Amino acid sequence: MATKTKAAPATVFSVLGDTLETAAESFEEATANSRDSAKRAAATTKRALGIGVHKAAYGIAFGMVYSAVFITEMLPKGNIIRRGFIEGTEAALDSRRKAQTAREKKSAEPKAESTTPRRKPKSSSRARKVVEKRAASFDGATAQE
Repeated sequence: MATKTKAAPATVFSVLGDTLETAAESFEEATANSRDSAKRAAATTKRALGIGVHKAAYGIAFGMVYSAVFITEMLPKGNIIRRGFIEGTEAALDSRRKAQTAREKKSAEPKAESTTPRRKPKSSSRARKVVEKRAASFDGATAQE
């Protein structure tokens, strides 16, 4: 009987050790799987959100343009409102073209040098002296209080 009691603690510790190793391996696998799952979920969410935003923008633009065209086509040819829609559309498109042309010209031009004078950077020894002087004046001011 004495042998059975001595063997039991060794077996308990070996079982405990095996259990701890298995638990550690499970945690490692769960961590690796959760990272991959989180990355996949984020990519899927981003894609779904992008599709939703695209469809919303498409619907708004389509609805606005279709409504304007529909109203314009319903009005008689000589109507002042119809002429206003047509001329407003043409003016907006011309304005857009001018802005785009100006932006393209601006990006094609070489950048001009700044005419404001630049301050000479302080050398490290000069900067150190300024800092030491300010620290001394600060120490003097605190000592007086």
